[in-house]
Amino acid sequence: MPAPRTPSTDAPRPFHAVPSAGGGARRLLLISYSFPPDHAIGALRWQKLAPFVAARGWELDVVMCDPADLLNTDATRLAELPPGTRLFGVPHRAGVVERWQRRAVRAYRRVRPRAPAAAGVGAEAPSLHREEIAAHAGGVAGLKRSYLAWQRYASDGRWARLAGELAARIVVPGVHEAVVTSGPPHMAHLAGVDVAARTGLPLAIDLRDPWSLRHRLAADMASPVALRLADRYERQAVGAADLVVLNTEPLRRGMAAKYPEAAGRMITAMNGTDPEELPPPRFGHRFTLAFAGTIYVDRDPRPLLRAARRVIRELQLTPADFGIDFIGNAGAYGGVPVNRMAAEEGIADYVTVGGRLPRREALDFLAGAQMLVSLPQDGTMQIPAKIFEYLNYPAWLLAFAEPDSAPDLLLRGTGADVLPLGDEERTASAIRERYLQYRQGERPPALNADGRFSRETQARVLLDALERVAQARRATPAPR
Repeated sequence: MPAPRTPSTDAPRPFHAVPSAGGGARRLLLISYSFPPDHAIGALRWQKLAPFVAARGWELDVVMCDPADLLNTDATRLAELPPGTRLFGVPHRAGVVERWQRRAVRAYRRVRPRAPAAAGVGAEAPSLHREEIAAHAGGVAGLKRSYLAWQRYASDGRWARLAGELAARIVVPGVHEAVVTSGPPHMAHLAGVDVAARTGLPLAIDLRDPWSLRHRLAADMASPVALRLADRYERQAVGAADLVVLNTEPLRRGMAAKYPEAAGRMITAMNGTDPEELPPPRFGHRFTLAFAGTIYVDRDPRPLLRAARRVIRELQLTPADFGIDFIGNAGAYGGVPVNRMAAEEGIADYVTVGGRLPRREALDFLAGAQMLVSLPQDGTMQIPAKIFEYLNYPAWLLAFAEPDSAPDLLLRGTGADVLPLGDEERTASAIRERYLQYRQGERPPALNADGRFSRETQARVLLDALERVAQARRATPAPR
């Protein structure tokens, strides 16, 4: 860790700045690889928190990945940023070894092109459960995964070091009150450790997803090396943090058990729902179950289809009475098309599958459903982002989740149908009950009608805690 020093007066220039409202506002320094105009889902959390930060009287300086190095950008997101927000880009360039490796692969592929694989055949799983990693650690494939894990951390670490250097130059003593980091990529937290040590600012680390406790890792780097590196760097970040923010209660419990000495510095601040003008709900004759999103490796739709088949047969329903509609990246699971699964279950005429839709069309799709579906996931510490979106619709919610998992705790006591993975009988019972209620004229309210799941509520929890650590540091300033 570099020795503490006074930040340089040679302040960097932002690539985007929203004019300040004036009045000598206090400032926060946020280090997050993803932030608007980045289109990635990881950019949304602090984009949506930014207005609540401004309402507290803080203006925001954001150190993020240089937009020139981002895969997807959406400049319209910049219009939502509050006054006083300044964005500073840090390039994410490949290292020497990484550049050499890419050139070597391109040269090899010119000589030996990759043979096209048959659809759904021979493709490597996109992720591995952490319990499967040891079984895949040997041989050439295991060495490759270990190398790629090391390379990923080295690449993210290079970006984090540059981000820390830049961020330390931004800090103005007496103006900036705290440094906040948000990940993944989680090496952003190490940049915050660096800046806090250099400047004496309190550090808050915000884990949008699990780090060392992540239940699945990308298959190309799922290795014991990846687990050891996550443990090493996470422990360093948690040890230096004044505040550790976790976005679900099970993740907070897991982290508190792993780091009992830091448990008192940990809080849960979920994502929450955002106010949005929604299309009016449509209550037609057809009772529609809708899924919008991505069918990941752990989200098998077959139990849902089988439960629907039972209800269709028991109640002798026609496709005009009942159906299940999918949109998004939801065309297949495990290489098998969802339409083929429906045909195998004998309900092909009751199931439709569509691709990704523009935002307004997707909202209209959800407004036409009477029951919204969250497919299963084998991790217990994360809440699918779609659940928060579903909460704003006047529709019944069917969520597949294990008892005491993050979705179960979120929805407990709301009236949502939260069922264990693959319980076909209980799933059929829930669908049948809601169908009959609908036929009797009952219409469900939105589960967030009282605002209990709003992002504003969660922002208050997070920012109250951040105020406390900033005030404590002002009362007993750390040496710089």
